[in-house]
Amino acid sequence: MGISQFPLGAALLLVGSLVQPFAAEAPADPSQPGPYSAGVTQRTFVRTSSTTGEPRVLESLIWYPALTVDAAPDARLAAPMDVEPERSGAPYPVLVFSHGNFGLPWGTSYLTSHLASHGFVVIAPAHPGNTLDDCRPPCQPAGPAMQPIREDSAINRPGDLIAVLGHALALSQSDDPLLGGILDPARAGVLGHSFGGYTALVAVANEPRFRAAISMAPGGGIGPGRAMLQEAISKLSTPTMLMSAGRDATTPYASHRNLWSMFPQPGPANRFVVLSRAGHNSFNNRCVPSGGGCGPDDLPMSEAHRLISYWASAFMLHHIAGDERYAQLLDPAGAREDPEVIVLAPGARAP
Repeated sequence: MGISQFPLGAALLLVGSLVQPFAAEAPADPSQPGPYSAGVTQRTFVRTSSTTGEPRVLESLIWYPALTVDAAPDARLAAPMDVEPERSGAPYPVLVFSHGNFGLPWGTSYLTSHLASHGFVVIAPAHPGNTLDDCRPPCQPAGPAMQPIREDSAINRPGDLIAVLGHALALSQSDDPLLGGILDPARAGVLGHSFGGYTALVAVANEPRFRAAISMAPGGGIGPGRAMLQEAISKLSTPTMLMSAGRDATTPYASHRNLWSMFPQPGPANRFVVLSRAGHNSFNNRCVPSGGGCGPDDLPMSEAHRLISYWASAFMLHHIAGDERYAQLLDPAGAREDPEVIVLAPGARAP
């Protein structure tokens, strides 16, 4: 049965029990902005390439909880630049975000700024050679001319995420005027979209400081990345959420269903979340028709962003921030019914 034929009058919620106790107080709706304002800054980190031995310059955007200010947000970044951080809740848990194939670090700023409002510091590096600036039209990101670049990026991307985590944690222990003292090295996670979804899966399997991961509409790996992805999935041992879109024309739902079947069993913490009427770029700031999900009968972008923010925030608030209240939203006892969403736990077969 295809995803489009699956009966969605009520969401399918086949989730296992969680061993952590629930707090008595109900959690706030994670699809809504959190208790903090969001600020954003930029830092440059450098690491040695895994393929060439040359320096890789990682221009990184960093969202963080900020004091409420009158400064207007940067429209692309969904937050004002370089405003004073809110230190009262520091140190904050840290997330590292990986953009898609020939994408940009701010391409999912609706989500990175949203996570900052919930008390996360979110670091998003530009993967050198694999950004939009490296493939301006009429360049074809999936074309054969770009294949060597994509293969090189598949090898280097996970190391980029691990490196920026280490550099950012070092900044937090320095006298950096914005980031000094606000990152918690004991609470770190990773997430990404498309090629970044692949990157997040490989990174979480190879870096013990990452305690959870979210992979949104991941690709299956490019060139040597295929073997890297299969190896990573075989040794996944941290809570991981796989997110998919039923009308994805770029990385189809069927590929994610197959990926989900490869996740290690058993274990109650992993989740497979499917937005049935969304497309590949529903996870980004704007929808691109070639990715599917942009038609009049598809899930509106505002609703897609609300649902993505809900599930991503609840998962990270529980597994990275350590807020036990959000277990309710990942478990049958507290999970809401939503006709747009399918949620599966380990052992449940995807339709």
